[in-house]
Amino acid sequence: MSLLDIKNLSVRFGDANAVPVVDGLDLSVQKGEVLAIVGESGSGKSVTMMAL
Repeated sequence: MSLLDIKNLSVRFGDANAVPVVDGLDLSVQKGEVLAIVGESGSGKSVTMMAL
C-alpha cells in the first residue's frame, strides 16, 4: 500500500490550450521510502509539489 500514489498528473497555466508545465507524471512513495525531486531550473519541480 502506497503512502502517496499519483497517476497522470498534469498542470497547465491558462486555458485548455496552454502548454503543460507538468504532463503525465506518475509517482508512488511507499512506507519507509525517501524521495528526492531533482532537476534543472524550470523543469517543474516546485509546480509538481505545489499541485500535490
